[in-house]
Amino acid sequence: MISNVKTLDHYLKDSNLAHFFPKNYHKQLQVITYNKGQVICSQGDDLDFIAYFFAGKAKVIRQSANGKDHLLETLEKPTIIGDIELMTKRPAVSSVIALEECTLVQLPLFDKTELLSDPLFLYQVGREIAQKCYQQNISSSANVSYSVKERLASHILNTESQGIFSLELTLLADSFGTSYRHLGRVVKQLITDELISKTTFKHYEIINRKELEQLAIQE
Repeated sequence: MISNVKTLDHYLKDSNLAHFFPKNYHKQLQVITYNKGQVICSQGDDLDFIAYFFAGKAKVIRQSANGKDHLLETLEKPTIIGDIELMTKRPAVSSVIALEECTLVQLPLFDKTELLSDPLFLYQVGREIAQKCYQQNISSSANVSYSVKERLASHILNTESQGIFSLELTLLADSFGTSYRHLGRVVKQLITDELISKTTFKHYEIINRKELEQLAIQE
């Protein structure tokens, strides 16, 4: 874990980040970099920060009573970590682990009472939690209502950049509620149908965007 406060002004140029944290707290913000494999937070720990996940890729895992880990989601877009724990005054509900280098802007929780008395901050936290609930509802219904192929097509379109995307099949199979073997067969079928092609290990390219969009979940 590396702290790099010199780059804080650069990150505060992002309007979403700047608006989320009240201005009077900006001087307390810290830019933290987590390397691949590092734990950002652990299930059951009392969080002493709330953070804006700015860049990178991380997995969110919850361990059940029988000791089995369940992948809840993969973080690849800006989001808040620690908002639920702050509002419920409970330990971390899940673990967040970096899958590649991740950059977070963290606010140490020196005075939770003062922070929670700020109406603008509470509004921003409320929006984040509402967005997470909305997304979870969509994901839950998708797992029941749509095929693995349809969900995979949607995932590809949501994560691709200029037609290029990567697939972590083990993580995806867990999040889709299917087996690694079955998901692998679906990927091979998309390649056979010439919707996508494999370029390098874990990296692919969209070949037929129109058909992939027709296959994806229409919400």
